[in-house]
Amino acid sequence: MKTVAMFIAAAVILSSQCVCAEGQSVTLATVTNVREVFRIITIREPITTREEVCEDDPGFTGAILGGVTGGLIGSQLGRGGNPAMTVLGAVAGAATGQSLSRSSRCYPRDRISYIEREKEVIDGYIITIESGEEFRTKTRYHVGDRVRIRSTID
Repeated sequence: MKTVAMFIAAAVILSSQCVCAEGQSVTLATVTNVREVFRIITIREPITTREEVCEDDPGFTGAILGGVTGGLIGSQLGRGGNPAMTVLGAVAGAATGQSLSRSSRCYPRDRISYIEREKEVIDGYIITIESGEEFRTKTRYHVGDRVRIRSTID
């Protein structure tokens, strides 16, 4: 029983101040003040908008089919021997076919743009201990907390 009590007493003494490595020691200190350290980050957010895009179809397919059809009709009207009627029929058919097949084709398209905004985030804490020294840390401490301070012995 005495050895257990001595072991517990030694653990308490060593937890308040112990030598970790040659030239270094760790002590416990009480936190007297905590300040947050901030940094600004840029957040890039996508914004999607839907728009309708229309493209004109020039009607080349209709012009070709109309020209062939018009040429055949002109050839029949000219009784097969009048090339002027064939050419006139082809030109008239091409113009008519193009005007009939000309149209607009519309479809929806999503456009993605980005908006950037800045946001302030906590980057760490500066703690002040009872001796007045300040330390920067990533861990959140509260006033009254006990912290381990590693110091170098010269």
